[in-house]
Amino acid sequence: MGQKPLTFIRQVITLCAYPSLMNDDRFPEDVKKRVQDILDSCGGKSVGSYSDSTGVEVIKQHVAKYIERRDGFPSNPLDIILSTGASEGVKCVLSMLNHPKNGKPPGVMIPIPQYPLYSATLAEYGMYQINLSYLDEDNAWALSIDELRRSLNEARKLCDPRALVVINPGNPTGSVLTHENIEKIIKFAYEEKLLLMADEVYQDNVYAGYTISLY
Repeated sequence: MGQKPLTFIRQVITLCAYPSLMNDDRFPEDVKKRVQDILDSCGGKSVGSYSDSTGVEVIKQHVAKYIERRDGFPSNPLDIILSTGASEGVKCVLSMLNHPKNGKPPGVMIPIPQYPLYSATLAEYGMYQINLSYLDEDNAWALSIDELRRSLNEARKLCDPRALVVINPGNPTGSVLTHENIEKIIKFAYEEKLLLMADEVYQDNVYAGYTISLY
């Protein structure tokens, strides 16, 4: 799949957790440089100390640079909030949306099939789950804007829709949305004033060229 080995990341984590190993010649200099930058950005120069509520500053800067390389647009570290994993990040965002309006619970549009984190969290928070069960299997599991709008209008009778979740590549379908489909989804969310939650945790797990399924 063209993914890079995790050796560098593992070494950085190791030295951050046990800084005494910085004197060990078995670790490369680029690893030690990255570790020193991270520790210098931590309170008390230790990853065991409290960090800023939005995350360690130098890591946010690295994330911003990554987004700029990936998307080709400027990214401000001040607009980035780090979480202790995707699940915690999703829960934090949904909790901010969890406020009834005019006696109706907040609703969130999620694709079906989906990673159960979303349905479980919505149930836990007492929010309304708007199922997008019309994913077109014959069309590479693409999202239909007409069906999005129909589902939204139906849901408004029972809840106050706040957000649209898009999982790309899909989990568990493995589908990858086309550029055209993504543009239409963004436009739809903007027109309907919906927060767009892009779950792209598997963005690097995309096969190129011809592949043979093991099943």
